[in-house]
Amino acid sequence: MGHSILTNLEYEIFIAPGAYFHLETDWFTTDQEIQSIIIDQDNVFSKILSLYPKNFVLYLEQTPEGSIYRTNHPLKLKEGTDSYCVDWI
Repeated sequence: MGHSILTNLEYEIFIAPGAYFHLETDWFTTDQEIQSIIIDQDNVFSKILSLYPKNFVLYLEQTPEGSIYRTNHPLKLKEGTDSYCVDWI
């Protein structure tokens, strides 16, 4: 049976304008393993879907009001940092 990308993006994080967001990706080797699809983009907003190894999916919707990240696994803010990591629960 083939690989399916059907999933629910049930987790959401809002990042205020100017705030920093970094996803720790130590669970795969190179960024070339990520497939990104630009759904819509101009100088004001972006909509990007990224497919990561281990069936992790991240959807970014960015506007002047901030960025919304939707994922199929919860993200945890690492204590004392601006970095998030995937909670593989």
